[in-house]
Amino acid sequence: MRHKDSRLWAYNAILIAAVLGVGSISGWPQPPWPPIETVVGLIGLQLLVWQYGFPAPALGVLSMERMPQVAAICLFPFPQAALFLALPALLWPFINRRYRQNSWVVGLQRSLHNTCMIWLMSMAAGWVYQALNGPLPIRTLDITGLAAILVMALVMQLINSAMITGFYALDGRDYRRLLTPSYLFLDLAFVPFGVLLALIYANNNRDVLVLFLLLVVLIILSLHALSESRRKIQLRLETLDAAIDRNRDDSGVRRLDKVLEGLYKRVNTLFQSHELFIALHDANRGDFDVRVEEVGGQRRSPSRHPLQGLAGNVFASGEPVLIDDWKHESEELRQRAVLKPGELPGCVLMVPLILNDRVLGVISIQHPEPHFYSSADKNALQTLAEDSAPLIADAQTFDDLDDWRLRLEESVAERTSALEDSLHKNAALLTELQAKSELLSRQSREDSLTTLANRRSFDEHLLSEIQRALRYRHSLSLTLIDLDNFKQINDVAGHAAGDEVLRVVATIMKSHARASDLVARIGGEEFALLLPEQPEYGAQRAAELLRNAIDTHDFSNIHPGLSATISVGVAMWSPEESSDNLLRHADQALYQAKAQGRNRVCVYSKTA
Repeated sequence: MRHKDSRLWAYNAILIAAVLGVGSISGWPQPPWPPIETVVGLIGLQLLVWQYGFPAPALGVLSMERMPQVAAICLFPFPQAALFLALPALLWPFINRRYRQNSWVVGLQRSLHNTCMIWLMSMAAGWVYQALNGPLPIRTLDITGLAAILVMALVMQLINSAMITGFYALDGRDYRRLLTPSYLFLDLAFVPFGVLLALIYANNNRDVLVLFLLLVVLIILSLHALSESRRKIQLRLETLDAAIDRNRDDSGVRRLDKVLEGLYKRVNTLFQSHELFIALHDANRGDFDVRVEEVGGQRRSPSRHPLQGLAGNVFASGEPVLIDDWKHESEELRQRAVLKPGELPGCVLMVPLILNDRVLGVISIQHPEPHFYSSADKNALQTLAEDSAPLIADAQTFDDLDDWRLRLEESVAERTSALEDSLHKNAALLTELQAKSELLSRQSREDSLTTLANRRSFDEHLLSEIQRALRYRHSLSLTLIDLDNFKQINDVAGHAAGDEVLRVVATIMKSHARASDLVARIGGEEFALLLPEQPEYGAQRAAELLRNAIDTHDFSNIHPGLSATISVGVAMWSPEESSDNLLRHADQALYQAKAQGRNRVCVYSKTA
């Protein structure tokens, strides 16, 4: 048995002996007993406030338990009250899985401790209340009763706090960090509820009692829902608050570092260890990035380690590992482990950080004393890892986005540094910078050589114009244009000359197009001219004018003796046609123009 478990069992044995001793001296509960429904209701109310209290990691729960406890002491002889209040404490660790930390042994430990603690606390508080002449049962509230209630509540709180402190000290927790004043004294806020419950019950006002209990249940459930919502929001705020601040501080601290620092503090608060580290898997480099490490109370700088050893096994399997005594582990495991020079661990606990079946890394704690950690510690560390994994993943995502943004800004800064310098001197240059940003956006939709619309933009415009023509019953024509013998131009004059010919032809086409027309380069030497609200004869006339303009243009300044002609296919859209059909008809007309000797315009005919 582990030393810690031995201490806790010994502590529980002392408490049981104290209960037996106090009970034999002060007397055990005696009849007459209150109605069975009262006892069951009191026990049920106690279980309800615990079950739907405010979760406190590794502490258990913060709740309105003082309400039923104060009410019982103000209504019944204190031996009876102590019995009624101790019974639910005996049951509750076996009802709530999180409170017993997935361990029946921990459940039994806490069950015995809480039962004895509440019994002793209730006995002492009841005895004080009776000694101060507190009315029993309480039917009115006077100065004497109020003073007795205040002293009784303080006695309960002091005994409760002292016994909880002892339990967590023996459990190896840093109780100075865990047991804050707000945690220790929050229960006092619910003492008035208990007094009010006792007054209503003692005065036999059943209707008011039922309404009050319904109100209490509603408050408990509402507070539970609010606390759960607040807890989930807080889990995200550590990352999201940092996301609002786009700039890192002077030390270069990243969001992930802040999240891991918070995780390190929580682990350090809940567990004693000689060595602690948090390692994340670096998918790009295929190793461990040890972001947090502490040995002997001293923080170490971040480091990198191969994906091997015990941490590598935990990462690969996704299963936690608890090694009770390193000296008695198998030789195979000890050989696989990666230990530092002179390192000889006693007890090792390591759990994976998992999010959606993806292992992000591992958390490891170790202590030189064998059998120091228990299965309950393993479950508690797993729960902490589960709560932290979404934060770590979010922080990594935000940091990656930051890196991407910084690289993008650096790239843009290199290209626009001159503009940015001028922008600081003259605010008017901001308009120019915005225009350049719009230009970058347009470049994804324009042909880089001719600045005409590219194929993607043409396809979008074609679909849009067909929808518009269908809606307003307008005509729509399409011409496909191909440079004749363009390969010969490249072969004779060179590709640079060929590119210049394409630019000149594009310029001529734009000069002959209307403002509503779309001119696009949809292939190497193939162009398209989309003519909204233009019937077939108008499109044919426009195509002929364009063909003649190119045929008569002087290309000799590009290359001596160079000339260029185009072949054009014209098709008119009809309402029953799709965009693919319109393109196919225009292409058939273009093929006909090529077949008839080039340098001509052909119109698609359904009867042809």
